[in-house]
Amino acid sequence: MKTLRRNSCFGKGSYRNFLGVLLLVLTIISIISCSKTTNVYYPPSLDLAPYGRLGVITFSDNANPSVAQYATEQFQSHIQSAQIGSPIVELGTKEQILKSVGSNQLDIETLRKIGQRYKVSAVFNGTVIYSDVKTNVDLNAITDFTASVNSTLYADLSVKLIETKGGATVWSDLASWKRKLSRVNVNKNTGISIGTKGYDDAYRKLVPDMVNDVTSCFRGRYVKERVKS
Repeated sequence: MKTLRRNSCFGKGSYRNFLGVLLLVLTIISIISCSKTTNVYYPPSLDLAPYGRLGVITFSDNANPSVAQYATEQFQSHIQSAQIGSPIVELGTKEQILKSVGSNQLDIETLRKIGQRYKVSAVFNGTVIYSDVKTNVDLNAITDFTASVNSTLYADLSVKLIETKGGATVWSDLASWKRKLSRVNVNKNTGISIGTKGYDDAYRKLVPDMVNDVTSCFRGRYVKERVKS
């Protein structure tokens, strides 16, 4: 009489694999149970304290003076909030500061004069550049008279920290942002509809985000990390 043997899917190889996985899971559980999460502080990438007294030239831009002044104020506020006690002298516009030291351009010699006159070791100098408004036309089913038009404003903020003694740039950063200005929809059934997100103040509304980006290295931060208990 022949004895029927049932084939097992859980052979010796599978059993060993199971034990390996089980051991790994137990090890992970052991590590987790013996550790805890804590907030670890990482200091700013750039500490301004060694530079002492700093100057800031009113940022330039290609929109209007009020936006440039607003960007400068925002930048200074972020810096002094991130590193409380940092002494910053408001030097005025580039034209004003050049006139005050009798120079025509912001070269090494001019920077030395600025340092001596205003007792600053380095100066922040920034520029806000807005691109032409770009319009994207998306035509769908022209025969059905449906279309949409989007207008978007693009901007770049670049800032440098320049030593007045030798004219060396010790830090620089660039931030780019965009903001949708309006959307026009054309439909044969609903006609023309216009959606807008503040054409008039779009230039100013881009500033805080760009400033927040370029000043990130001046801020300390807390990071959650797992440590052994």
